Amino acid sequence: MREVHGCAFPVPPRTDRTGNRRVPPRSREIPTFPKRPFPSPLLRCPGCAVPGEEGKRLRLRVLVADADPETRGDLAEILVREGHRVTGVPSSSEAREALEHDEFDLLFVQIKPGRVNAMGLLAEAQRRWPRLLVVVLVDGGSGGSIEQAVQALHRGALDYLRKPVLRGVVVRLLDLAEEQLSLTRVERDPIDPQRHAGALASRLGCDVLLAVPGSPTPSSNPRVSVIPLRPEEPLRLVQAVEDFLRTREKGAVVLGSVEELLSHHREEEVARILEGLRAVLEGKGPLVVGYDPGRITATGALAVRASIVSADAHTTLGSLSSPIRRRVLNRLAEGPATFSQALEAAGIEDTSKIAFHLRKLRESGLIAHLPGKRYRLTQRGQGAVQVLNLINELDPGEGSGNRTFPSTRGAYAP
Repeated sequence: MREVHGCAFPVPPRTDRTGNRRVPPRSREIPTFPKRPFPSPLLRCPGCAVPGEEGKRLRLRVLVADADPETRGDLAEILVREGHRVTGVPSSSEAREALEHDEFDLLFVQIKPGRVNAMGLLAEAQRRWPRLLVVVLVDGGSGGSIEQAVQALHRGALDYLRKPVLRGVVVRLLDLAEEQLSLTRVERDPIDPQRHAGALASRLGCDVLLAVPGSPTPSSNPRVSVIPLRPEEPLRLVQAVEDFLRTREKGAVVLGSVEELLSHHREEEVARILEGLRAVLEGKGPLVVGYDPGRITATGALAVRASIVSADAHTTLGSLSSPIRRRVLNRLAEGPATFSQALEAAGIEDTSKIAFHLRKLRESGLIAHLPGKRYRLTQRGQGAVQVLNLINELDPGEGSGNRTFPSTRGAYAP
């Protein structure tokens, strides 16, 4: 490994005496501490705490894939000054190799007109590393690159970044990434679903149905009924809940590992399943959903939380999945805004980028375009803002009792 700007950059792969390619070692972290505090706690990564702020402010693990060494160096210097761990590689193929040997939170990848490597890596990352956020790097003066960058946004990229990179733009993009990753952050210790179900039964004084994957063992608590969660057959789960509640005036349901459903179904479909369970439980008891923070995506976490707190949440999930669109919606909740005001609220300077997000909000029916080039929330948009507010207030331990919790898998792992 050679150090560049305090980052770990792997050297080109070598071969041994027999001519076989050596497997690159895991990236080595160089201790570098931030010059500014982070706005929110992020993923728990051992060794990434700022001195004096252990457990509060953590660093992102960033992978930069760009053929231009100057771009890699400039971006790495900015990222390290912001306190993040950086690994740089010159190609998409080496980025893929790095992803297979180390864990990352954020990927910057170069995109060029007529080449499919970066787009292929984006698709593969969504399939193999669904929690990874991807930002595409484009040449500032290339119209073709911008078109491909917009395509990448449609395919799930968090954002795109024009070259040459500017520190202020990168810092604002990091804030977006931190905001998105905060949806999966863990602010409490994981809970064993079996123990949680037993505690819930004691506190509420009612029977609890616990659904967990694999072949779970029966609970020693007579008030807790345990059934296997078969993610490929969600209708059986709904039927089991209906049967469980049919002869009970009160009852609660604990879903031990929602990421199993998310691995088999689209987020919108999982949202509908959870909304259906919530409707069945209406007036009888809470729906409590467990998740593994290491296996759930930011948008998956958003889908789960939205469906827990609001009916018909799936109709707005596509628009709420982007932190830029969430910022615009929150600004419009204060009143109509111009294009420039929406741009300012989003915290970006790229007009083509905000135009893309405003168009997505209009297509989803959340905002309307008024005469005089102003935008306002529609009735559906007002409901979306209410969902955002409810998500921010989720897990208060009050109200309906519907909530989410980080879960352990040891008790029922197959």
